Amino acid sequence: MPPTPRPYYKQTFFRRLCCLAVGLLTACTTTDHQSQRTSQPPRLLTPLEFTRFTVSTNLTKAAATTLMGEKVKVGSADDDAYNFLALPASSTANNNPAQPPGLPATGQRIRVETVEHYVEALKRGASPFTSFDFATDTWFRPTAATLLFLSQADESPRSSLPKDFPTKLLYSLPVRFLNYRSAGNEADLTLRHYPHSDKLWIFNSDQISIQFEFNGKRYYLTEMARGDFNRDGFEDSLVAIQWHYVEGSGAGVELLLVEAVGNQPLRATPFPLK
Repeated sequence: MPPTPRPYYKQTFFRRLCCLAVGLLTACTTTDHQSQRTSQPPRLLTPLEFTRFTVSTNLTKAAATTLMGEKVKVGSADDDAYNFLALPASSTANNNPAQPPGLPATGQRIRVETVEHYVEALKRGASPFTSFDFATDTWFRPTAATLLFLSQADESPRSSLPKDFPTKLLYSLPVRFLNYRSAGNEADLTLRHYPHSDKLWIFNSDQISIQFEFNGKRYYLTEMARGDFNRDGFEDSLVAIQWHYVEGSGAGVELLLVEAVGNQPLRATPFPLK
């Protein structure tokens, strides 16, 4: 006896059920694919200058690690400028009355040409000592931090960082990084609250940086790179804060790791260089 044909309405229901299953499977596959496509790879936002070339394209972890062996360009043509780090004087070093206090003993200076040299010197306790040393360090430190950041950052499945234009992130930084002290909650304000006040004068900005003066210092804030550095699934940012005295020779640089998860305020902490 031949098999009993399936009633038409049952066939129709079965076909629709199969189509729905296939459609859901296709939708899920498409969604997963779109999710992968929306993952943002680590990005280099500010070009890095070396003596042989300038890098302005995105870098893989391997490429960033390789660049740590390249000679970094500094703001001086003097070859001795690369001797800008020094180990602290040992307790057994002979005291030289003619030597300014705080300077290292003779022979303690370290020549630093690459990021690899720089990080190793920092681990040994080396640091800049003179105003010239600190000025050279402002060239070296952002490059070192950026390569360290990109050598460890993963793709970012999600991002809560400001996206409208890069400088929006910089305007959202809390003013506490200026070592600002005041009564009440004013220190919790962001740079966005200050442009039209007499406390901070923002006089220039572009796509990735802003410049302003505050308490006798001129600041240059630049977003260096983005990527998931802390591996929490959200995009992080590396920000360089360079400064120098408006009247004087002092200069310095700080690096901030900026994190944002969901609708929480930006969290800015010192970026670890060691």
